[in-house]
Amino acid sequence: MRPIEVAMAFVEAINSKDVDRMASLMTNDHKFIDGDGSEHSGKDRMTTGWRKHLELIPNLTLSISQHFEENETVVLLGWSSGTIVQNGELKQENSWRVPCAWRVLVESEKVAIWQLYANQCALHEIYDRIQTV
Repeated sequence: MRPIEVAMAFVEAINSKDVDRMASLMTNDHKFIDGDGSEHSGKDRMTTGWRKHLELIPNLTLSISQHFEENETVVLLGWSSGTIVQNGELKQENSWRVPCAWRVLVESEKVAIWQLYANQCALHEIYDRIQTV
């Protein structure tokens, strides 16, 4: 698969909540770099992390509007949206949609680095509000 095909397969796995498929597309030393710059490494750690993240935001959706590819690097542009679970419920007031960019480094047809660029203030505001209720 070309790097763009790998990156889009990863997006499709996220959107379908198929963590096993996501894991199959990660290198063993896979690294996730969050929008705040924090880094999380390792396929096993990230598989567990994605499972927890998708439990918290079960309708997480990445919408890709444009992409660029150069060698093994893919840049995706679009939107991320979802609803944060509160007391087992998806409430409209806990929904968000933010513009995003992702840098994806592909090695041997697997995602080595998945880096998110996004302003996550809306998510943090929802988290903070939920925590104080």
